[in-house]
Amino acid sequence: MFQEYEQLEQQIAEHQARIEELQEQMAQAERKKDGVIAFDKALVNLAAEYHMEEEEFFVARGRQVVEWLVDQLNDEDAPDYIQTLKSRVARHLKKEGDTPRRGRRAAATASKSAEPKLETGHYRNPYTGATVEKKKRNPKALSQWIDEYGLDTIKEWKI
Repeated sequence: MFQEYEQLEQQIAEHQARIEELQEQMAQAERKKDGVIAFDKALVNLAAEYHMEEEEFFVARGRQVVEWLVDQLNDEDAPDYIQTLKSRVARHLKKEGDTPRRGRRAAATASKSAEPKLETGHYRNPYTGATVEKKKRNPKALSQWIDEYGLDTIKEWKI
Protein backbone atom coordinates (compact mmCIF):
# COMPACT_ATOMS: atom_id res chain seq x y z
CA MET A 1 0.00 0.00 0.00
CA PHE A 2 2.82 2.41 0.85
CA GLN A 3 4.57 1.52 -2.39
CA GLU A 4 1.46 2.44 -4.40
CA TYR A 5 1.21 5.72 -2.47
CA GLU A 6 4.87 6.54 -3.20
CA GLN A 7 4.38 5.76 -6.90
CA LEU A 8 1.42 8.11 -7.02
CA GLU A 9 3.44 10.84 -5.30
CA GLN A 10 6.25 10.33 -7.81
CA GLN A 11 3.82 10.55 -10.75
CA ILE A 12 2.31 13.72 -9.31
CA ALA A 13 5.79 15.24 -8.94
CA GLU A 14 6.65 14.29 -12.54
CA HIS A 15 3.40 15.82 -13.80
CA GLN A 16 3.95 18.99 -11.78
CA ALA A 17 7.45 19.30 -13.24
CA ARG A 18 5.99 18.86 -16.74
CA ILE A 19 3.30 21.49 -15.98
CA GLU A 20 5.99 23.94 -14.85
CA GLU A 21 7.97 23.23 -18.02
CA LEU A 22 4.88 23.84 -20.17
CA GLN A 23 4.10 27.05 -18.28
CA GLU A 24 7.66 28.29 -18.98
CA GLN A 25 7.25 27.43 -22.67
CA MET A 26 3.94 29.30 -22.72
CA ALA A 27 5.57 32.35 -21.10
CA GLN A 28 8.36 32.25 -23.72
CA ALA A 29 5.77 32.00 -26.51
CA GLU A 30 3.91 35.01 -25.09
CA ARG A 31 7.18 37.00 -24.94
CA LYS A 32 7.87 36.12 -28.58
CA LYS A 33 4.33 37.15 -29.53
CA ASP A 34 4.83 40.47 -27.76
CA GLY A 35 8.17 40.84 -29.56
CA VAL A 36 6.53 40.29 -32.95
CA ILE A 37 3.88 42.89 -32.14
CA ALA A 38 6.56 45.36 -30.99
CA PHE A 39 8.64 44.65 -34.11
CA ASP A 40 5.62 45.29 -36.32
CA LYS A 41 4.91 48.60 -34.58
CA ALA A 42 8.58 49.62 -34.87
CA LEU A 43 8.55 48.75 -38.56
CA VAL A 44 5.46 50.89 -39.15
CA ASN A 45 7.07 53.77 -37.21
CA LEU A 46 10.35 53.48 -39.16
CA ALA A 47 8.50 53.41 -42.43
CA ALA A 48 6.60 56.56 -41.44
CA GLU A 49 9.78 58.25 -40.20
CA TYR A 50 11.60 57.67 -43.49
CA HIS A 51 8.51 58.31 -45.65
CA MET A 52 8.36 54.72 -46.88
CA GLU A 53 5.38 52.56 -47.57
CA GLU A 54 5.47 49.12 -45.95
CA GLU A 55 5.45 47.59 -49.42
CA GLU A 56 8.70 49.39 -50.26
CA PHE A 57 10.34 47.81 -47.25
CA PHE A 58 9.08 44.37 -48.23
CA VAL A 59 10.36 44.80 -51.77
CA ALA A 60 13.75 45.81 -50.41
CA ARG A 61 13.88 42.67 -48.24
CA GLY A 62 12.20 40.44 -50.85
CA ARG A 63 15.31 38.61 -52.02
CA GLN A 64 16.27 37.67 -48.47
CA VAL A 65 12.74 36.50 -47.77
CA VAL A 66 12.70 34.34 -50.91
CA GLU A 67 16.07 32.79 -50.03
CA TRP A 68 14.82 32.01 -46.54
CA LEU A 69 11.60 30.48 -47.90
CA VAL A 70 13.49 28.29 -50.37
CA ASP A 71 15.67 27.02 -47.52
CA GLN A 72 12.53 26.29 -45.51
CA LEU A 73 10.93 24.35 -48.40
CA ASN A 74 13.71 21.78 -48.27
CA ASP A 75 13.58 21.46 -44.48
CA GLU A 76 11.68 18.39 -43.29
CA ASP A 77 10.98 20.07 -39.93
CA ALA A 78 9.57 23.23 -41.53
CA PRO A 79 6.55 24.82 -39.83
CA ASP A 80 3.02 24.06 -41.01
CA TYR A 81 2.70 27.41 -42.77
CA ILE A 82 5.52 26.38 -45.13
CA GLN A 83 3.54 23.29 -46.17
CA THR A 84 0.47 25.51 -46.62
CA LEU A 85 2.50 27.85 -48.79
CA LYS A 86 3.78 24.94 -50.90
CA SER A 87 0.27 23.62 -51.50
CA ARG A 88 -1.09 27.08 -52.36
CA VAL A 89 1.70 27.69 -54.87
CA ALA A 90 1.12 24.25 -56.40
CA ARG A 91 -2.62 24.95 -56.67
CA HIS A 92 -1.97 28.34 -58.24
CA LEU A 93 0.44 26.87 -60.78
CA LYS A 94 -2.01 24.09 -61.56
CA LYS A 95 -4.82 26.61 -62.05
CA GLU A 96 -2.59 28.65 -64.34
CA GLY A 97 -1.69 25.50 -66.26
CA ASP A 98 1.97 26.06 -65.53
CA THR A 99 2.96 23.06 -63.42
CA PRO A 100 6.65 22.29 -63.54
CA ARG A 101 5.93 18.65 -64.37
CA ARG A 102 3.81 19.55 -67.33
CA GLY A 103 6.55 21.80 -68.63
CA ARG A 104 9.14 19.07 -68.23
CA ARG A 105 6.92 16.51 -69.94
CA ALA A 106 6.30 18.78 -72.87
CA ALA A 107 10.01 19.48 -73.24
CA ALA A 108 10.87 15.80 -72.92
CA THR A 109 8.20 14.79 -75.43
CA ALA A 110 9.42 17.38 -77.89
CA SER A 111 13.00 16.18 -77.62
CA LYS A 112 12.01 12.52 -77.86
CA SER A 113 9.81 13.06 -80.89
CA ALA A 114 12.71 14.78 -82.65
CA GLU A 115 14.91 11.68 -82.23
CA PRO A 116 14.64 8.84 -84.72
CA LYS A 117 13.17 5.79 -83.02
CA LEU A 118 14.33 2.23 -83.05
CA GLU A 119 12.10 -0.43 -84.56
CA THR A 120 10.50 -2.94 -82.24
CA GLY A 121 12.36 -6.19 -81.99
CA HIS A 122 15.38 -7.80 -80.35
CA TYR A 123 18.80 -6.19 -80.13
CA ARG A 124 22.02 -8.01 -79.15
CA ASN A 125 25.08 -6.22 -77.80
CA PRO A 126 28.06 -7.90 -79.53
CA TYR A 127 30.43 -6.81 -76.77
CA THR A 128 28.50 -8.32 -73.86
CA GLY A 129 26.23 -10.82 -75.62
CA ALA A 130 23.23 -9.36 -73.79
CA THR A 131 19.91 -9.35 -75.65
CA VAL A 132 17.14 -6.81 -75.09
CA GLU A 133 13.60 -6.78 -76.49
CA LYS A 134 12.14 -3.42 -77.51
CA LYS A 135 8.37 -3.19 -77.57
CA LYS A 136 6.88 0.28 -77.18
CA ARG A 137 9.56 2.13 -75.25
CA ASN A 138 13.28 1.59 -75.02
CA PRO A 139 14.29 -0.57 -72.07
CA LYS A 140 16.82 1.00 -69.73
CA ALA A 141 19.66 -1.17 -71.05
CA LEU A 142 18.87 -0.20 -74.65
CA SER A 143 18.84 3.50 -73.75
CA GLN A 144 22.21 3.09 -72.05
CA TRP A 145 23.59 1.38 -75.18
CA ILE A 146 22.31 4.26 -77.34
CA ASP A 147 24.06 6.76 -75.06
CA GLU A 148 27.25 4.72 -75.06
CA TYR A 149 27.52 3.50 -78.67
CA GLY A 150 25.17 5.79 -80.63
CA LEU A 151 21.83 5.20 -82.34
CA ASP A 152 23.23 4.18 -85.71
CA THR A 153 25.39 1.48 -84.14
CA ILE A 154 22.46 0.10 -82.13
CA LYS A 155 20.32 -0.11 -85.29
CA GLU A 156 22.91 -2.52 -86.69
CA TRP A 157 22.54 -4.79 -83.66
CA LYS A 158 18.93 -5.74 -84.48
CA ILE A 159 18.47 -9.50 -84.79
